[in-house]
Amino acid sequence: MQINSNYILVDSPKALDLALINLRQSKILSIDTESSGYYTYYPRVCLIQINSNGKNYIIDPLKIPDLKGLSPLFADPNILKIFHSAQDDIKALKRDFGFQFKNVADTMISSRLLSLEQSSLSFVVEFYHQVTLSKVEQKSNWEIRPLQKQQLRYAALDTAYLESIWLKMEEELKRRNLYEEAKSDFEFTAAEEYVAKEGEGFSLAKFPDIVNFTPLERRKILELLRYRDEKAKKINKASFRVFNNDKLSQAVKEQPNEGKCIEWFGKKDGSEIYKLLVSEYNDPIEASELSKRHGEDLNEEEDKKFESAKKWRLRVMRIRRMEHSLLPSNKQLIIILKSNPSNLEELRALKVFSDWKVDNYGPSLLAALSGLHYDSMLNRLVAIRSKEAFVAKRRKKQNFSQKEG
Repeated sequence: MQINSNYILVDSPKALDLALINLRQSKILSIDTESSGYYTYYPRVCLIQINSNGKNYIIDPLKIPDLKGLSPLFADPNILKIFHSAQDDIKALKRDFGFQFKNVADTMISSRLLSLEQSSLSFVVEFYHQVTLSKVEQKSNWEIRPLQKQQLRYAALDTAYLESIWLKMEEELKRRNLYEEAKSDFEFTAAEEYVAKEGEGFSLAKFPDIVNFTPLERRKILELLRYRDEKAKKINKASFRVFNNDKLSQAVKEQPNEGKCIEWFGKKDGSEIYKLLVSEYNDPIEASELSKRHGEDLNEEEDKKFESAKKWRLRVMRIRRMEHSLLPSNKQLIIILKSNPSNLEELRALKVFSDWKVDNYGPSLLAALSGLHYDSMLNRLVAIRSKEAFVAKRRKKQNFSQKEG
């Protein structure tokens, strides 16, 4: 196919109607979105890019109040929709516009199944087309209007290569007997409903160098993060843009007086932050608590099952010589063990992962949770990469970690 980086800006209802005439004739659409998430607490879709028949349409939802004309295209099972990291884009489009999706392909999932060295869009484009995508606009503010030409060119290139890349990946997936697994994951991603996240919008465990703080300092960091998160919600601003992590760390380490806090954070926020810094806390946070995640409050029996499930996952990873990102997460394993399914249909009904995973991982996972042997159930699984390549990649990762440490 011809790769075209030019674009057609669709920023009015009439322009959308004209674009839909061509889009309705398409059998393949390559889709991407640009969001405000780097700047706002509550992200929203600011652009929808659709590449079709060599034409790049950049649709501006901030200028067009009604996008329902796109809905039949996304839901049409006869039109293939190609994404890179479909989960992120599809959830955002469901959240903001209520779209539903059928017949999806994801080049990021495919890149992992095909064991490419990296799964980023820029790497995949360079791997298949020897083209280096610019990252200059990666953190651009997509809410600002008018958009600049360099922003639009950047947005157009995100979809320009997806169709040709997918066609090559599809052929390789079929050749390596991985296509049905990939297709099932795509279907699961397309069907997964958007659920608004509740609770804190941050993780103490991910705060920079949190293990190097004392237990009391960690408690203070947590209180400052809660304060910042609430302020970010009120003004709809990305949390790190309210107060950056370095300044919060400095405040906890140096214990500044109220005047210095006001100098650093402003009059109102400085006074509140000072109060949080000098408050008495009876519940310091030990390093061991950082590894705990929401939902991992397991009783003794559940904890044993969780350990068995993690050992099962490690066994599958070694047999298939694959990355952990393609296997059930801790969160998914916890949902399963807490629900305690007794057969595959009960496991399938949980809608935790794809039908392929239920059929191919389910029997051995249920056996592991019941304390039974399961190695014989894993013998028919297809290896993702050669043993030599798997060992080499693990070694490279370990060496890199040692250098970073």
